[in-house]
Amino acid sequence: MTSPIEQKIDDWQKIVNKPVFTRDGKDIGVVESIQAERIIATFGPITPSKYLIPKSSIVDFDELGVVRLKEDGDFVEHHYKFA
Repeated sequence: MTSPIEQKIDDWQKIVNKPVFTRDGKDIGVVESIQAERIIATFGPITPSKYLIPKSSIVDFDELGVVRLKEDGDFVEHHYKFA
């Protein structure tokens, strides 16, 4: 069974280079790449922070091209940040 977002995003490559925001509006960066079960988002120009985010955390990809997550900024910082 596919999730609602998996039904909405039929081509995951179209979210590459799109901005990512948490539920509480924190800017996580942009989608750098797509893996089978996750997306990688990066934030910052020189030594970027990297986030390994499960696709299941995405709740919306809106008409403006913004990826929105179901978790808040603190959760994402503590659970998905890896560099």
